[in-house]
Amino acid sequence: MTTRRHFIKTLSVLPFVACLPGLAKNLAIPDFSQLKSGYALRLKKILSAGELPYIDIESSCNSSNLDMDSVANSMDQLHIGLMALSADVGRGQFKKGVRYNNLSEQLLAKHADRFIPVGNGGQGQVLIEFPDEFLNAQEGAAQANEIMLLGEYEFRHYPSPRQVKRKELDRDVDIPINGPVGHRLFSISEKTGLAFQLHYEIENELLAPLENMLANYPNAKVIWCHFAQIRYIERATRYSPEYVESLIKRFPNLYFDTAFGDSNSVYPLSNQYHARVWSRDGNIRAEWRDLIAAHPNKFLSALDLGGDRLDRIDEYDRKHRNFLQLLPEDVRHLVAYRNAWSLLFDEEFA
Repeated sequence: MTTRRHFIKTLSVLPFVACLPGLAKNLAIPDFSQLKSGYALRLKKILSAGELPYIDIESSCNSSNLDMDSVANSMDQLHIGLMALSADVGRGQFKKGVRYNNLSEQLLAKHADRFIPVGNGGQGQVLIEFPDEFLNAQEGAAQANEIMLLGEYEFRHYPSPRQVKRKELDRDVDIPINGPVGHRLFSISEKTGLAFQLHYEIENELLAPLENMLANYPNAKVIWCHFAQIRYIERATRYSPEYVESLIKRFPNLYFDTAFGDSNSVYPLSNQYHARVWSRDGNIRAEWRDLIAAHPNKFLSALDLGGDRLDRIDEYDRKHRNFLQLLPEDVRHLVAYRNAWSLLFDEEFA
């Protein structure tokens, strides 16, 4: 089995191929050791200016509508350190023959000190209609050392609040996590040493299947997206800080990203405040803050920018920084960038 540490060591001996901040436009295999040096330099530069950088571990886009220069400029203005910006490959693209979107290659060619090479987003309909082809493409990119991180995979996903408002209700995805697609994905993570992002709504009946998969694949690295985001509280009576702590203690390769709405965010189908970390006065609930402080190396910064909200990066940054500011200072730096660095490179940020 290929471990992540061995994977990084293998990458470090790749031929020198380019200089930062840009890589050759025809480059398929990035020099990860060179990227890591550029990432570290950028993070340290932001820190030395007295600002807090963070690594956005989970955002996605429609690559055909992306203004990458605009996103890169916003990152500079907002002091965002790095971003794992993946391309969503929709059903329409797949039917046109797109099996793997090389957005990361394009991002590195222009802004190699800002973007983490990441696999494509596994939207539910693609995983339902073309699971083998999609996963083959992602595994191929991982084995070819083209990516550092697998994208976000939708196994249980309700329509987003924005989709509900637009009356686009077809994104109600329900793929068994312990079915063939889940087993293949967890296996890919184990074989490659790469973490994957998991969109999996928090509901009582979904917890046991996920626990079984985590137990069956102890070396798979899972980032469960949207910590404590619950669309229907009556369907998630088992989920609590105590339950999450039990997961952390049992499954050392389980992580949580902190992309969720602010204290006023309401899920329109349930009419409930769905970011459960917040109290109504805008503070983090003590029980959730204490959990993060007790296990600070398990939580990761994320914006969850998407194709319909890339123009709202300032707003999302402001909300995320509000959350970070409410954490103890040492915990804040771990969540902001140190934990993601350790997950990507198997070493502490220095």
